[in-house]
Amino acid sequence: MFGSEMLDVAIGMIFIYLLLSLVCSAGNELIERSAKKRASDLEKGLRELLNDPNGSDLVKKVYDHGMVNGLFKGNYDPQASDKSNLPSYIPSRNFALAVLGILVPDSPTGSSIAGFREAVGRIENARVKNALSAMLHNAGEDVSEFRDSIEGWFDSTMDRVSGWYKRRSQLIVFLLGFVAAAGMNVNSVSIANDLWVHKAQRDAMVSAAQGYLGNHPAEDAQNGENTGLTTNVKNLETYGLPVGWNVRWGEDRRWWIMFAIRSFFGWLITACAVSLGAPFWFDMLNKFIVVRSTIKPHEKSREERSKD
Repeated sequence: MFGSEMLDVAIGMIFIYLLLSLVCSAGNELIERSAKKRASDLEKGLRELLNDPNGSDLVKKVYDHGMVNGLFKGNYDPQASDKSNLPSYIPSRNFALAVLGILVPDSPTGSSIAGFREAVGRIENARVKNALSAMLHNAGEDVSEFRDSIEGWFDSTMDRVSGWYKRRSQLIVFLLGFVAAAGMNVNSVSIANDLWVHKAQRDAMVSAAQGYLGNHPAEDAQNGENTGLTTNVKNLETYGLPVGWNVRWGEDRRWWIMFAIRSFFGWLITACAVSLGAPFWFDMLNKFIVVRSTIKPHEKSREERSKD
């Protein structure tokens, strides 16, 4: 019995974190779209990849090439502070064909390996020259292998760019989570304690979590789907949980200090949990619901046998 209570408390907390994570993830997407930071990250990654800190040499040639220039409106200006017109994503095949076209402008796809070796030999950028020379050596006489190597070279840098985005997003979601927790008074410590003490709240949260999983596929969490989220979050108060600012305020200074400390740490725990992301909590909720479905029948069977 003790184990099932702990399991129900965990399911309730995970469900709360999932809902808040989805809301904060949606907020992060709005911020990213308005700030166009992904486009800036991509341009920064290309500058590092092509060893072109100012963006005025190889980076500009890549953005000006037809295989990339067609992905955005306007022209590339390396000195511009606003990068919002640049693409937030460049397919690796487009990048590879652009590089081949820069090396051999006349016939990039029909040129022989010898032609590419000659073109690479004329590159003054030592880092890029060494990288392309290694790819040529690995490709032998196969131009397609050389192109594939350039694609892999680009993809490895895009993995780093994705890492920049993920770290920034996690920080933004954490901050949004803390603001949401403070604004709605979602104190993890108080909620967990309330779920532990009151069976009705536990049952309501478990039922709500099961209903949510039944109506929302995993893709919703992966894609940041937020249909009906506002309603779901508002419903947290209807489950009888200590969410919101319907608090009995104390009058002495000590009460206020203790309330501030408890609230701060409770909100901090909530924000840290939210920063893990909706896909993480969706997966965790699925696993805990499955475990609960296997434990509950055994408990019921033991209770029935004890009555005989």
